[in-house]
Amino acid sequence: MRGLPENPLPAAEFLEVWLPQAFAEAPLPEAARNARGSIGVQLTGDGGGQWLLSLGDGAMRVETGSREPALFSIVQSAEDWRGALWDGRGGAIGRQAAKLFQPGSQNEWKPGEIGGPPNPKTLEEIGKLDGLIRMRVTGGEAGDWSVDFKLGPGPLPSEPTTTLSMSDADSQAMARGELDAMEAFMGGHMLVTGDMALVMQVQAIQMQAAQEL
Repeated sequence: MRGLPENPLPAAEFLEVWLPQAFAEAPLPEAARNARGSIGVQLTGDGGGQWLLSLGDGAMRVETGSREPALFSIVQSAEDWRGALWDGRGGAIGRQAAKLFQPGSQNEWKPGEIGGPPNPKTLEEIGKLDGLIRMRVTGGEAGDWSVDFKLGPGPLPSEPTTTLSMSDADSQAMARGELDAMEAFMGGHMLVTGDMALVMQVQAIQMQAAQEL
């Protein structure tokens, strides 16, 4: 798996140049390599924009413009996006979200992990869902961190369907393997508001795909 650039790249250069090249070089299973679907990226703030990443015929094509046709989208501030990729912000949740931008790492998803991107095989099923899951990590040295996952195509809703919140200390503990997702839920380390069923649907799709790899 190709490692991230040592120094942060502008989002446009990363998404339009580096990411397609990394996808082409990634050791993906045949089923994932041949997957079809689309992933949207919407970054807000300085250096942000919208991109549509289309998978098909073993390649990734990147277009600028609306991410609304995508089956799955990641929506985030450009600052938090860079923070997860290069500064380790967001702890375990940030690390999982960053896997979307590291081709091949999606196949390392394990049941119980929270905040990971869809395996390419699952895009069609994810695209049948409709909602917005917001992941928030609070109290970090650099401030709060968050990422939104839009399930299914279309515009962003005015409010998240489901919000999962945890402290930076607990998310970092998860990253170190000192706290797992079940302990976080059962021990009150993660607060869930809104439609928990949507999260369970995503987890079920990911678990099924992991078993088939």
